[in-house]
Amino acid sequence: MAEQAAAKGRFFCTYFRGNSVPIQSIYTYLVYPGKGADEIDAINGSVVPLQGKLFDLLEEVYLRSDNEYTIDIAFSLGADGTQRNPCRALLINHLTNGTIDTGRLLAERLAQHTTKRSGLGLLFLVAGQDGQNRKIVVSRFPAHSAVLAETEAATLTLAFLERVFMRNAYSYKAVVYQHTSLTNGFWTGRAIDKQIESREREVSQYWINDFLDSALRTTPTRGTRRLALALKAAVSKAKDVTVKSEIASAVTLGPGMQGQTTSVNGFLDHFHFSEPTRNAILAEIKDPTIQAENFVFDAPVFTEQVPYRTVELSSGAVLTAPSADFDEVFTKEPVHAEVDGEYKYSTIGSVVTEKIARSK
Repeated sequence: MAEQAAAKGRFFCTYFRGNSVPIQSIYTYLVYPGKGADEIDAINGSVVPLQGKLFDLLEEVYLRSDNEYTIDIAFSLGADGTQRNPCRALLINHLTNGTIDTGRLLAERLAQHTTKRSGLGLLFLVAGQDGQNRKIVVSRFPAHSAVLAETEAATLTLAFLERVFMRNAYSYKAVVYQHTSLTNGFWTGRAIDKQIESREREVSQYWINDFLDSALRTTPTRGTRRLALALKAAVSKAKDVTVKSEIASAVTLGPGMQGQTTSVNGFLDHFHFSEPTRNAILAEIKDPTIQAENFVFDAPVFTEQVPYRTVELSSGAVLTAPSADFDEVFTKEPVHAEVDGEYKYSTIGSVVTEKIARSK
């Protein structure tokens, strides 16, 4: 009863602040490394008051989640392909019931997947309402960075260390989930890892794959950009004219795949690249998992990354035109059939501008 009354008080405290911070509850747990251990140490938890310096820190983490968390993830399906995920079940249970005990189940799961290298940490569960959406931010701070954690017999008391916060408060891992439906939603989220200035493949494996039982989700923008940048890098490094030519042709025809579901491997198969060309492109994306990730091809994003196609001839001439229009702008004809690789390019147009630039 006391906890319910406190929760009710926290709810009204939040909304009397003008509805600008729809945080309804914050629970925190001190989590010891427990991976490989026979038993998990008892995990103490506490309710964080919705006021004070610690709340201000967590409020900022909560509000920034809409814009700063850019790594898309999704809960994995069950081994039998059904929509069953143990971590999501614990998350929904906590959002539905919201007690120290429901949150502790998530903390115990985190402990089971935390190694000694990751060390002691504080898990925060920040739940709220954002319009019609239920929202929760799950974050982990190193216990020594932003708060002082002191354990007692059955409680965890927290004191905010302002001097430490000013130095290390942005060292945390977090993920945000939000949806209108607890039944059908909360399958996808967005993550961030401030501890390692994360890029999408650098997010701690124990946090995303193990604790959250999730995987990276490749969006059309991210998948298409990754492919385009690999093509651009491969063609710039290639010495083989055939490799350059094959990639250039694919860049020209690529926008025609708009809206199709593909992958890096699928793109290579679609354009029947030779083995040297495949190797040159895959050298820029070495992870086999990323090579196989499906995404919906986004032609505008592709063109934005490789908007121009450039051909440099042995004569010193450099030909440049928009990728999609290159073969229409320049007519290509073979010259001296006995000389492999010699072509004549021609085009017609009025002079719009003329520049003289320093040579390379």
